[in-house]
Amino acid sequence: MPNLISFTPGAMLAGRRAVVTGGAAGIGAAVARAFAAHGADVLVADIEPIGSLEFDIAAGGSITSVEWDVRATSCPSALVGHRPDVLVNNVGHYLQPPHTFATNTPSLWDELHEINFAHVLRLAQALLPGMTERRDGSIINLTTVEAHRAIPGHAVYSGYKAALTQFTRSLAMEVGPSGIRVNAIAPDLIESVQVPYATLVPEEDRELWPTWSPLGGPGQPEDVAGAALFLASDLSRFVTGGTIHVDGGTHAAGGWVPRRSGGWTNRPRNP
Repeated sequence: MPNLISFTPGAMLAGRRAVVTGGAAGIGAAVARAFAAHGADVLVADIEPIGSLEFDIAAGGSITSVEWDVRATSCPSALVGHRPDVLVNNVGHYLQPPHTFATNTPSLWDELHEINFAHVLRLAQALLPGMTERRDGSIINLTTVEAHRAIPGHAVYSGYKAALTQFTRSLAMEVGPSGIRVNAIAPDLIESVQVPYATLVPEEDRELWPTWSPLGGPGQPEDVAGAALFLASDLSRFVTGGTIHVDGGTHAAGGWVPRRSGGWTNRPRNP
């Protein structure tokens, strides 16, 4: 192994290239900004325009974008041509409010498969040859706490996220000898475009955050970006096949509780 240089002061991703899917807003945008602020040349792949993603330019990083719907069966040449050292598979979505599995349709299963799992396989396979050639790379897959615990009403979504977690482990075994690391991040209670806690949680309930998460909350996209920065950098050079839980401790603390009125919640009002 190389000499220990991980703790040398300075930009942690200087000279690196990264691809971040779904980087126009929320967690993906926070990851792109953090990487660029640490010197990486970041290519954001998103179906939406990225607008202006501000970051500290002192380290010489950059952010550019390519329009891409991850459900497309082909990978844009721009992503392969970027020759990334780091790939962040950030895109994922449960697509609808909670519905029982019995009311799901096969077409929904297909949509959930494409948006949560299939595109990760396609993109990883397209970019792995370049990483293997350079014998260096870090793949970071965004899963969810629901890959590790139940989520009533989203059985198929959680199933695909669990599959992504296991894919992360197994791929890490395969590509480790080529110098490539593969890890996952499982967020929960993070303010995001899909789950905007600032509007979901009424003012009168916000004092309950300490009962929903040991660290209170909600967490911010930058909290996930910090974990991604660690996994992309040499600080995690001996870390692979693992999952970092960025959830304020909810995975460690517990899960869902039934409402007296029916249904389930992970934010009880009367714990």
